[in-house]
Amino acid sequence: MEGRKITAELADFIERTQISDMGNSVVQKAKVLMTDFLGVATAGAKEEPARIIQDLIKGQGINGRTTVIGSGLQSHPTWTSLANGISGHTLDFDDVSQPMYGHPTVAVLPAALAMGELLKVDGLKLMESYIIGLDVTVTLSYGMNPVHYQRGWHSTCTFGSIGSAAASSKLLGLKGEKLRSALALAASQAAGLQQNFGTMIKPFHAGRAAENGVMAALLAEKGWTGDQNILEAPLGYFNLFCGPGNYDAEKIIDKLGNPFDIESPGIILKKFPSCAFSHPVVDAALLIAQNPKYDSTEVDRVEGHIHELANQILIHRDPKTGLEAKFSMEACVALALVDGRVTMKSFIDDKVLSKDVQDMVARVHRKIVQNTGKGPNEFGPATVKVFLKGGEVLEATVGKARGSPENRMSQQEIQEKYMECCTGVLPQKSIEKSLSLLEKVEKLESVCELMKCFHLR
Repeated sequence: MEGRKITAELADFIERTQISDMGNSVVQKAKVLMTDFLGVATAGAKEEPARIIQDLIKGQGINGRTTVIGSGLQSHPTWTSLANGISGHTLDFDDVSQPMYGHPTVAVLPAALAMGELLKVDGLKLMESYIIGLDVTVTLSYGMNPVHYQRGWHSTCTFGSIGSAAASSKLLGLKGEKLRSALALAASQAAGLQQNFGTMIKPFHAGRAAENGVMAALLAEKGWTGDQNILEAPLGYFNLFCGPGNYDAEKIIDKLGNPFDIESPGIILKKFPSCAFSHPVVDAALLIAQNPKYDSTEVDRVEGHIHELANQILIHRDPKTGLEAKFSMEACVALALVDGRVTMKSFIDDKVLSKDVQDMVARVHRKIVQNTGKGPNEFGPATVKVFLKGGEVLEATVGKARGSPENRMSQQEIQEKYMECCTGVLPQKSIEKSLSLLEKVEKLESVCELMKCFHLR
């Protein structure tokens, strides 16, 4: 790698890549991910973290022309991207990437939407910037994980800030030194600690990733300068986030757009509003709950078998809030076994603290097993064993959770999720119009037409 200008090569990819390079399959899959995000962000706009940031925007009088989803506010694109990133991640219901162990769309799309609305770009330009930003975000993981993630960094913000800057810079048409400066600005803002999982700060990471990229691009456009080799420099991004010798920068450059990550290995849509490391174990518990022999009142004890990285991330063994429960193997299994389903309402504080759920949580024990997946970038497999009082044992194992590229959600499931997320927040006419516009988003003359659907008047 010595002598290669990795930052320059990444910037060159951003600058030269066009939507015509991507193929129809990539574009169609991107439309599904965009739809999923806008639904999840609409639902999340009514959650406490989103309301707090909306109140702050309102109280500060930060006006602008870009839409804060699920509210009556319009603000400056930096604040809008922050607010929409928070809304998009506060339920932990947004899409996720296995290689990055993180959430790419929520870091990139709020930035692209805010900048796109500011600049009044068409739908094709919006999609181009989003796909490029997503690919940069995920592809960083191929040369930096698992070391980066195992150190406790939250890759949604650390990788996502770079991808957000890529998308924002593409929309602004930054080139050369200005584009590399935008990447340097984003790199210096990237952060996010896993210890804050299960608190309001986790969605803040997503919002900051989006905001970081917008701010970086806007400053660079005005002439703000930064280190031109920020990724590969001795005190730069790779060395500080991974440590010398613990990353493969060439692997990142070689993977960019080859193929686009949205195509292969693909992005995971979430069936449940909880940490992706909980999904295989939730699916396994739901399989058991559907077994005719299962009776929740006859459960003696439960074992949840997960691998070491899942154990690291599912940090709450005795959760007392809905947010903590999203990062608790014990709570996710208990909710599935008590109700036979896991929905947005499952993670309300009162539900998690209810006697039946807490009694089941006390019966669930985690067992750490060696990851038997094909590689390190696996959320599963997971096994659940339910020991009934009569002595019978019910068992289920899930490798790829529902929503994974290998176990896709149906079109009906995707649309039902969108409707569930938007109903009660947006007027029915706005929901129907948004779906119609999203189906043909690449043909829109202006992204502003789409964003009007998410503005409450």
